[in-house]
Formats: sequence, C-alpha cells, structure tokens
Amino acid sequence: MTTIENRDFSITVLGRTLEHLGTQMYKRRDVAIAELVANAWDAGAQNVHLSIPLKSDYNQASSKVIVKDDGQGMSPDEVQDNYLVIGRNRRSAGQEPPGSRRPMGRKGVGKLAGFGLGTRMDVLTATQNAATSLALNGADLTERGGKTKRLELPGTVTLLDEDASTTGTTITLSTLKHKTPPDIAGLHQSLSRRFSRTVLGEMKIFINEEPLQPFEVTFTKRDPAVGEDTATLECGNSVTWWAGFSDKVLSAEMQGFTILVNGKTAQAPAFFFNVEATASGQHGTKYLTGVIEADYLDNGTDDESDLVSTDRQDLDWDSEATESLMKWGQAQTRKLLRERLEDGERQAVATAESDPDLAGRLARLDPTSRKQANKFIMTLGRTDANPERVRELAGTIVRAFEYRQFHDYIEELEKVSEDPASLTEAIGYLSGWRVLESRAVLEVIKGRLGIVDKFFDMIIKDSPETASSKSDDNMHDLLARYPWLINPDWQVLSEEKTITNQLKEWNAEFVPEADRSRYDFLALEGNGETIIIEIKRAGHAVNMEDLMQLEKYVYKLEGAREKIRGVFITADRYAVSERIIDRWNERADMELLTWSTVQKRTSSHYQHYAAVLNSDIDEDSFDRKKKEVSQTRQVLSTSTRRTPEERRSGVGPSDIEFLEPALESLYDSLNQETSIVGISDTSNETISDASLGTS
Repeated sequence: MTTIENRDFSITVLGRTLEHLGTQMYKRRDVAIAELVANAWDAGAQNVHLSIPLKSDYNQASSKVIVKDDGQGMSPDEVQDNYLVIGRNRRSAGQEPPGSRRPMGRKGVGKLAGFGLGTRMDVLTATQNAATSLALNGADLTERGGKTKRLELPGTVTLLDEDASTTGTTITLSTLKHKTPPDIAGLHQSLSRRFSRTVLGEMKIFINEEPLQPFEVTFTKRDPAVGEDTATLECGNSVTWWAGFSDKVLSAEMQGFTILVNGKTAQAPAFFFNVEATASGQHGTKYLTGVIEADYLDNGTDDESDLVSTDRQDLDWDSEATESLMKWGQAQTRKLLRERLEDGERQAVATAESDPDLAGRLARLDPTSRKQANKFIMTLGRTDANPERVRELAGTIVRAFEYRQFHDYIEELEKVSEDPASLTEAIGYLSGWRVLESRAVLEVIKGRLGIVDKFFDMIIKDSPETASSKSDDNMHDLLARYPWLINPDWQVLSEEKTITNQLKEWNAEFVPEADRSRYDFLALEGNGETIIIEIKRAGHAVNMEDLMQLEKYVYKLEGAREKIRGVFITADRYAVSERIIDRWNERADMELLTWSTVQKRTSSHYQHYAAVLNSDIDEDSFDRKKKEVSQTRQVLSTSTRRTPEERRSGVGPSDIEFLEPALESLYDSLNQETSIVGISDTSNETISDASLGTS
C-alpha cells in the first residue's frame, strides 16, 4: 500500500443536529452499538465483528470498543460528502443500501452513536481502491453543534494494491465514558432483541468472535406456536407478529413487545401498548415477550413522515399512522393476558381435582361452599404457583370451608331436630364431619410438636430468661404463650403477679400493701395443689439466693391456700453444695426440675401422636392407639368384661388425654364405613397408607 496524499476533511454540522442528537440520546451502550451495527447493514455488510473489553481488562482510559464490518466501505469523496454531513437524510438524497435491503438509517445522526461510548472516534473505511482514515473528537462537535459550522479534520487516504479485495469500515472508540465494564451477556440479549430474524439471518454479528447468541425462552404458551402471524390493521396496513409467555420471570429487556421497523427497533421493550396497569391478568406482563414488525411506519423519505425517535426507542403514538397499531396492540395484549389468566385458573382447578383427597373433600362441601372454594382455587392460578404449591394452598382453602361448615352443620341439626326424616338425612353426613373434627385436633397437635422442638432448641441455645435486645427469643414469653410446655397436666393460671395482688385476688385475711415481689408463674395441679414456678435460663448457675426467693413466695402465699408447692426450673447447674441440693430435693413443698426433664416429659406427652400425623402404622404407639380406640368402642357398645387374653396382658394404658374422642372419630372414619347407628369392632382391620394420608 502507498499513501498518495494527505487530505484535510471537514465536517458539516447542520442546525437540526442538536434536535436529533440530544445530550442523553446514546447514553446506553447497547443502544449506541445497535446504531453502529445498523450502519453496517446499510453498508451492505455480511458480517459485523464487535470487540468489547472484558470485565477483567476494562479500563476507561485505555480500553477500546471496535465495530468492524465487511460492507462496501466509503470512498474519500463519500466520506466527505455523505458521512461527514450530520443530519443528512440519505433517503431523500437517493442513497440506498446495496442489493435489495431496506434502509435502516434516515436521520444522518446514527454515526454519532459512538460518542455515547467514548469521546474519540477513529474511522477507517476501505473500498477496493483506497482506504480513508480520520479521527473525530466529540468535544469539538458539541462545542459548535448549534450552528452550521465546518470543522477541519486531518485524515489520510491510502492507495490499495490492485488485487486487494477487502472492503468495509472499522470504528474504534476510545477514552470511554462508562466507569463500569460492559455486560457482554446482556449485549448479546439486547442486540438479538433489537434486530429482526430476517436481518440476523442475512447479516452475522459476532461479539469477541462469538456468534450473537439469541435469547432463549422456554414458553408455556406461544401464539402462533411457531413462526410469525400476520394481522391487518384498520388502516389497511399489515404487521407480522408473535408473542409468548415464559415459564419464569423475564428480565426487563425481554418483557413486553419490541416493535421493529425495517428490521430494527423502533419501539423498545418493555412495551405493552399502555395497558399493563389495567389489563386482566396484568401479573402476566412479567412473563410476556413478543415482536411486532411494522415496516409500513417507515416507508417515506421526507422528514415529516418520520415516526421513529432519533434513538429508536419510541414511536410517535400521537400520529394518525400509529393510531390503528395502538388500537390493535391494546386489544391483542389484553387478549393474551386474559387467555393466560384463564389457562392458569383452569390448571389450578385441574390440579386440585387430580388430587383424590382434595377432590373428595370438595365433593363433600355443599354446592354453595364448593362453588366458592373452586373460585378461590381458580384465583391460585393467577399467582404462578407450581402444582405442588397449588395443592398445598387449595388444601388450606378447602379446610377453611370444612371448619366453617362443621359449625354450620351443628346449627342445621338443631333446626331439623324435630323432624325425624330430615334429621336422619342430615346425620348421614356425619362421618365426613367426624374426619374434619379429627383433622382439626391433629393440626393442633402437629403445631404443639413444633413448639416442643422450638422449646428444645431454645434450651440448647441458652436463650435468655426474659426479653432481651440480644435475642428474639426468651423462655418466659414462650412459656407464657404455651404454658402446657411446663407440664401438660398443670393448668397455668397467671404470670408475674405481685404477692400483694395475688393475696388480694384470693381474699386472704392478711394482705401486705407493699410486697411488689413477683413470681414467674402460678399453676394448678390436678389434685388441687397450687404451684409457684420460678425459672432461670439454662446457662444460669443457681445460687442460694435464687432458692430462698422461691421459698419466700411459698411462705407468703401458703396462708391463703391449703396445698401449695414451689417448683424451680433451670439447668443442672448450681452454685451451692450437693448437700443443700439433696435437702431441697427431699422437701415435700419444693421440687427442683431441669429444663431437659421438662422438655422430655412434654415431648413424650405429645410425641405418641406423631405416628398418627406421619401415618406411621408400624410405630408401636400408633398400634396401641388403634387398639385402644377399638377397645373403647367395644366397652361402650357391649360391656366392660375383658376377655381371658386381655386379662393375661395386664392393665391397659393410663394416659388417655383429651384427644382420644377425636382420635376415635378419626380411626372410625378411616377404617370403616361409618354409620351413626351401631359401631362395630374394627380391631382386626388394616389401616392403609392411603387412608392415613387423608389425616
């Protein structure tokens, strides 16, 4: 190659430049790069190579962004007369892209997009005969941008060898403006969204030598299923389009429609034709993506017919040409969102109906309740919950109606109690309600087992005795909420009441006026004995003063009660001698307990119901309960006489709690066809895993 001359070029800045350019027009990197890629399309390029600095190498001062195409390039005269005239309308000037391509450029300012990335732009463009290079400084342009001004730009023209066949243009951007490195993955996504499939099929784009990666979406629904569809607008013009819903929330860049005109973005996403705040199923906008190609909007050549904003982010929606597109787009967007909503509702109902337990429970509801429950279940389909979550939430909905119906059912029995025929019919539904009653009680037990686990965890973690800013948990508040943790057989009556107020409440003969000392808890044991309870956190070492404090409470209150006893609960840590501890353990009016003893006792009290909750038919306690329920039925329906085998087995269990009537209902409903008359012995029946699952 031989340099044949040094040539001074000049740039002509017309008065409309600032109108098109704007100070923020190319603030986004992807928007600026898309403009430079569009210029490559108009130059007839088959390939565009983008060199983007990596995150690990990025430096504002030294890094460069390079856009290189293999288009037809520009001669020195074309550089001067076309490229360097800012604001020149290439269409009205009769300049068309090579071949049959429709031009993307129109305003003559896309070349300035590079200044959105860096303050210096070096241009190297080659035809088959010559290569032209020059440099532009963005600061020089903006200083004189408001007037028509010729700015001298030094450049070179190099004569190419006769056999040279490489043509194209390379734009090198330096002294970069952004402090943060580019998001290369995001650039792949953005560029694939900003150009039509036709453009991307005809012109290949590479980022750091990697082919442009189109965005991948797994659709739950797409319209049409493949390809594009065509719609005719009221104005008579046609658009091609497709839209679909992703299986997960999309990024903002991917949400909504992008409208392409002549293969390039004219309305950037996320765009929903302004219906996203009012459309049914508007939650679905996070999953909706689509493309509309409306080439008719840019068929003109004059400035007045130009409906696309300079940065190609927005269309002019106030024009007559876009009115019919807006009307069609709003209707189409509403339709898509509504259909997705209806699909979700149907799927939620189908999920509930496919579950045998849920379907059976729904069928047992009265028609009005069943209709209401199904309506709520349909609403679950609007939440994008997965099927498992839908089943869980649907179960909660049905349970709410079941519990409400249980109470309503009792009222209905009262209404028909004087009509034998109506009463018999109503009682026919009782088996279902007995299951519901049992389920309700078992839910309570399930919760109590969870609280026992929480209790154990707090003991291990040495949670404070009372509320503290250092911890969200404390033993006193937990026991106040769930006093049965102390002892399921005790009735806890009150907490932190002063001695004076307690004696007044008991109408004691002698009541001191100024005794403000407070016990922790007051309980009543089954034999009528009153118990004063003092607690200390697990990490506390009990001293003599602690023990004497409890003793004082007992002495002060025993005058108003015949049976009164003190209970001290702490860890097995004492700052007193073993001899003193032994003495206290020997006292009839005092009891020293550890947290581990309390926790084990309470856990044991409720743990035998876990087998029922977990449907563990092999668990010994489960089998024991089953036999006990069967035995109870026999005693109630026949006599108390035991069989010889029962006599040989010894005495029966002595821990019949308040839950046994409910468990009886549960087993009765799970193991046989229940009738209100005549409860038969089912001790030899097998309880299946499937039936237990309904609990």
